[in-house]
Amino acid sequence: MLVGLSPCPRHASGNVGDQLLVEVTIELIEDIHGLREFEVYFKREDFTSRLDDINEADAILLFGFEIEQRQIRPSQYRIAEDLTTVEPPIIPIASCYSFFPGDRVELRRQVFGSETRSFIDRVVPACPDETIPVRDAWVGEVLEQNGYDTVLTGDPAWYALERLGDEFHRPQSVEQVVFTTPHSWQYVEQAKSLLRELTNEFPDARRIVSLHAAPLERDREICAAAKKAGWEIHYASHETDNLSLYKRTDLHVGYRYHGHLAHLRYRRPSILLEEDSRGRGLTETFGGGGIRAFESEYSTAYRGLPRRFADSTPIHMAHALANKVGLTNVLAEYSSLKGNARPEAVEETISMIQNQRSNGWPMLTAIRKTIDETYETGMQPFLQSALD
Repeated sequence: MLVGLSPCPRHASGNVGDQLLVEVTIELIEDIHGLREFEVYFKREDFTSRLDDINEADAILLFGFEIEQRQIRPSQYRIAEDLTTVEPPIIPIASCYSFFPGDRVELRRQVFGSETRSFIDRVVPACPDETIPVRDAWVGEVLEQNGYDTVLTGDPAWYALERLGDEFHRPQSVEQVVFTTPHSWQYVEQAKSLLRELTNEFPDARRIVSLHAAPLERDREICAAAKKAGWEIHYASHETDNLSLYKRTDLHVGYRYHGHLAHLRYRRPSILLEEDSRGRGLTETFGGGGIRAFESEYSTAYRGLPRRFADSTPIHMAHALANKVGLTNVLAEYSSLKGNARPEAVEETISMIQNQRSNGWPMLTAIRKTIDETYETGMQPFLQSALD
């Protein structure tokens, strides 16, 4: 029996991208190893009072292993009060890490704290050759500059086994467009502007705004503007069956990392608006397909702000300082601290669409190559060895 710890809070937002990651991971494992018994829990589950049960598992899998700079436990994972009492190997799958602003200046500043190192050191022995699997090249760079060896496996959501080796759909006419909404308030006006331009670019297409999680106020604001412009609203949270319409999409444009991957796995064109390092790292890994949504210039006061407060205050206070409620009361230059949406991003996105359509979608060649080769050299060998 395998225990899986999922990043998808099905009891709350029901982020369908995280659910896709979990389901595809199980599918990939069973394709290699045959049918297995899985018990899947939310990642913050604490098994301290049920150690006998958890210790009967063959392994504990961390689906989309979420690394934080200072505290992985208890911020991301709990598992047990005393990890030395946990007997099964703890195996990370497709490790992820994010930071803001998503540029190389900030990448070089990422130094792990002792608690994060302690947890990573606990899972490394379960990795083949003590090499940590990462979902994009930037996550690998962060881990390596902190002294860990890595292997690029990609995100499980890259992969649809039945589509490996297939060519991409390269539409000359666009009959269905899907747009996914941003995570952060700072991109709301940019998103509404982009929706207007997409409406003008594809006036006769079926246009759909897809919500990957339970809607928040920022989603409602974007959806209200979209409906006035003739867009449909599709509620995709909780169940991956809600993503089946992506198989017929001619173009996805949007901010959702797994909205991007959910189209690419079906070999459909997609352009990602990069909100932070996750998006930027993915674009660098694929060699294209993304537009930087955030300004490249930031106040020096912002850089390292969560780090400085995390050293001396509870992590939730550090998070509060990185959001609107806290910063407006702490520092006057809130907008520069949080980062501004990049005005050129909308025009650049439309230009990319036009250029790609005119030239037969050349960016898809590199993306296809990366997905297929990474499965053969990264994901498949890792899952084969880690669970032998």
